[in-house]
Amino acid sequence: MAEGGRIKGLGTAPQPESAAQAASDFVPLQLPAAMFTGPGLLALADLLPVMTAYIDRDRRYRFINKPLAEWLEQPRKSLIGRTMREVIGAKAYDERKPMLDAALKGERVFFASTFDHPTRGLVAAQSDYVPWLDPATGKVDGVVIVVTDISEQRATEQALRESEARFRRIADSAPAMMWVTRLDRKRDFVNDAYAEFVGLPREDARIYDWRSAIHPDDAERVVAESVAGEATLKPFTLEARYRRHDGEYRWLRSVSQPRFGVDEELVGFIGVATDITLAKEAELDLRRQVEQHSRELLTAQEQLRQSQKMEALGQLTGGIAHDFNNLLTVVVGGLDIIAKRAEDEKLKRYADNALAAAERGARLTGQLLAFSRVQRLEVRPTHVAPLIQNMRPLLRNVLGPGIEKRFDLDEEMVPVMADPTQLEVAVLNLAINARDAMPDGGVLSFATQIVRVTDDAELEDGKYVALTISDTGSGMTEEIASRAFEPFFTTKEVGKGTGLGLSMVYGMARQSGGTARIESTPGEGTAVKLFFRAADPDAATDAHGVGEEELDAAGHRVPASILVIDDDPDVRGFIAVTLEEQGYRIRQAPDGRQGLAAIARETPDLVILDFIMPGLSGAEVANRILAKHPDQAILFVSGYSETEAVRSVAPNAPLLAKPFRAEALDKAVRAALTPSG
Repeated sequence: MAEGGRIKGLGTAPQPESAAQAASDFVPLQLPAAMFTGPGLLALADLLPVMTAYIDRDRRYRFINKPLAEWLEQPRKSLIGRTMREVIGAKAYDERKPMLDAALKGERVFFASTFDHPTRGLVAAQSDYVPWLDPATGKVDGVVIVVTDISEQRATEQALRESEARFRRIADSAPAMMWVTRLDRKRDFVNDAYAEFVGLPREDARIYDWRSAIHPDDAERVVAESVAGEATLKPFTLEARYRRHDGEYRWLRSVSQPRFGVDEELVGFIGVATDITLAKEAELDLRRQVEQHSRELLTAQEQLRQSQKMEALGQLTGGIAHDFNNLLTVVVGGLDIIAKRAEDEKLKRYADNALAAAERGARLTGQLLAFSRVQRLEVRPTHVAPLIQNMRPLLRNVLGPGIEKRFDLDEEMVPVMADPTQLEVAVLNLAINARDAMPDGGVLSFATQIVRVTDDAELEDGKYVALTISDTGSGMTEEIASRAFEPFFTTKEVGKGTGLGLSMVYGMARQSGGTARIESTPGEGTAVKLFFRAADPDAATDAHGVGEEELDAAGHRVPASILVIDDDPDVRGFIAVTLEEQGYRIRQAPDGRQGLAAIARETPDLVILDFIMPGLSGAEVANRILAKHPDQAILFVSGYSETEAVRSVAPNAPLLAKPFRAEALDKAVRAALTPSG
């Protein structure tokens, strides 16, 4: 049948030339005469690469060449003389009859149709009906039929159409944008995802200028990368932000590659783009986190370096303080003896002055030990106001003449729970910070006030003493004030601050059962308020310097044997002389091994043991002593305040911190010799 039952092409054939015109244009050819005979023409027609036939006005085949007969798969003799209806069948004839009628009327007809081949099934054919005119009369004698089998071409076209339709369905179903461009930048194809992204009909999307949708920050880079990628004639990838139809910018990753024609010439590009916004934002966020962590790592490394420096400085400071305490023990002990025995008032006054200076030195070593963090927090009932009054000479030297100092100390003697030495260090740290905040001078105030706290997030309900140290310096912003107590945080220049001062103040206050808070206004000054929990009013308080304990005149001194083990000969000698004067029997040992040997020879009533010694330490010596003599009385002496370390070795053994006076030594010895419980 004709394709779709319709004529594919219809036209008027040019009229054959008249015999006279043909004769005038005839060019004599040197051809065999037999070629123009009936058999010769038939043989010539059989050689043609087309299928051809001739039917007369009765629509009977008068001629069929061999290719057409073979295509019909019928002998040529059986076809000659039969009508078209008889040869191709009634249905096929009826479909072609209109075109045949037109040809018999003198019109040349060209059309495509299908034919139900007896063995090959449905095939496609292209037919050309050419009227044949009688040269003498000009009437149509018949029709020359030229047939071409286009089944393969039609199948190829159909396959191509199906392939294109399949590609469109696949492309439109894909969640990615797809396009095919020409060299003029216009697109032969865009899929639904592409049209949806730009918010345009498909035809308008084909001519959409994608460069207008690039984010301004990416435009120059992406256009340059696109031009460079196309020039390589290889696949290339682009990543950028593009404006979607709703105005939101989305990250897209596109992969484009060139497409070539049949002669391998470049004809355009094909591309696919996917939305990578979530992945890109995650990547950027991860990159920011890495950068932040890198900065934090650098900060941590700097903090570690600073911490290591401070640790080394602390160890050096602690060692110096320990050795200095040994020296002060001899100095304080000697001056104490001189002051007691001197009959000359002038000499006694000099000795007392020297003793007071030595005790100030002892307080300084205590502060050095606190700085080195070797000394543990010894929280006990302490009066704040007298402690600050005793610090006034030190504050005067530290602050200099440019800082006016004001004191508003509550006169009600309410003891608080605090470590006196650590409290002194905290006050000194705060005073130094205030001095640095007032380079041109100012006022530094110290005030105490009794407060009652309720419903506080950090403090238990109860009675507290608030110590406020305020200055009229540069002040701090709210952000800086909120971080001021963080370890290593400092606003000072490199090398001028450790960032540990305020954190140590805060830690001391918290360990004491209180807290520390900051109030600051830029340009007006800063106030640091320390809260200390009030102690039991009946508890003994510490308001004196080191080694100022009074003798208990009622104490009964029992003659006892004492072994003094200390590596410092001067300290060991001072202890021995002082105790011998009290009537004790004294033996001495310069190190742990000789001390253990002396105990093996004779067990003393009391062992006075230096905690820090070369070779066997005091802890090791105590362990060995107690292993053989569990009830042996031991009194530790040390330039450090090793309270917890001592407790771990000998829980019941007291510790006497160097330096100390003779009275303190005698009192400690009598306490150690007195059975507990």
